[in-house]
Amino acid sequence: MPEYLSPAWFTEADSLLRSSEVLSAQSKGVHLVLEQRVGKDDAATVWHVRFADGTVSMTRGPADAADVIFVCDVATAEGIRSGNQSAQAAFMDGALLVEGSIHSLLAHAELFAVLDDVLGPLR
Repeated sequence: MPEYLSPAWFTEADSLLRSSEVLSAQSKGVHLVLEQRVGKDDAATVWHVRFADGTVSMTRGPADAADVIFVCDVATAEGIRSGNQSAQAAFMDGALLVEGSIHSLLAHAELFAVLDDVLGPLR
């Protein structure tokens, strides 16, 4: 398994997202961009997940126009990735900041469970 947030990890994550028939079916008609920032300022690792009417991809770097942006430190990101901390708990504790359209986030909440399942092999 590639090291978390390494170039190989991003390549594998994108491949898993693009090849998931379940995620493709669940995201038909959805147009949503989620950006994740891990770390601070210029040293942050940034990537985005794009849902585009059944095509889902992950790309390193910031999105041109993200609907929702998640910001956290490395320890929080690792805790969420490993399952030792839920994103909800991190948000409630102030360790995970959410910017942008909360409405879009809530409207597509079911996609996050599928997204989590698809990326499971990278845990």
